[in-house]
Amino acid sequence: MSVEETIKLSELLDLYGELLSNKQKQVLNNYINNDMSLAEIAENEDVTRVAVLDAIKKAKQKLFDYENKLKLYKIKSQLKNLLQSNEKDLKSKITKILEDL
Repeated sequence: MSVEETIKLSELLDLYGELLSNKQKQVLNNYINNDMSLAEIAENEDVTRVAVLDAIKKAKQKLFDYENKLKLYKIKSQLKNLLQSNEKDLKSKITKILEDL
């Protein structure tokens, strides 16, 4: 997984993590943010590495599904970019972002 993908997943986890089960959230957090291996997570959770990998895949899919429906990451990114730019007409740009919802 690339650095960009890891950062995006970490941000998606921050945005939508409460919508995951506690186990999925914990496993994905350990994998992404704590940089733990599948073996380390499996040992901590007392499950197999295959079970950990399956939990990670399902949790990632849920995060992407939530983003496809709610678009909070996209909106946050667009607003962040606007704030970092020297746009003079922020009101119309923000209005456009909101209208696209």
